[in-house]
Amino acid sequence: MNDEIPLKYYDIVDEYSTECAAPVAEVERKSLAHYFQLLLDRLSNNEEIGEDAQKEMAKEAGINESRIDDIASFLNQWGNE
Repeated sequence: MNDEIPLKYYDIVDEYSTECAAPVAEVERKSLAHYFQLLLDRLSNNEEIGEDAQKEMAKEAGINESRIDDIASFLNQWGNE
């Protein structure tokens, strides 16, 4: 199994890091890319993404739950552009 995260998710992290409230540390990049991958995979599969699912994905990706709302806002804005 390939655990490598595609570069497009790191591109999203780069964009997110320019707009987020809390600065993104270099050590967070892989976890954030993984979280974006999990989120966007669910969205592309038309799966529901409730609060519990977001927390579960945050835990799996290893990101701080305090980023969940900020990321959701970012993705909503990003999707509207």
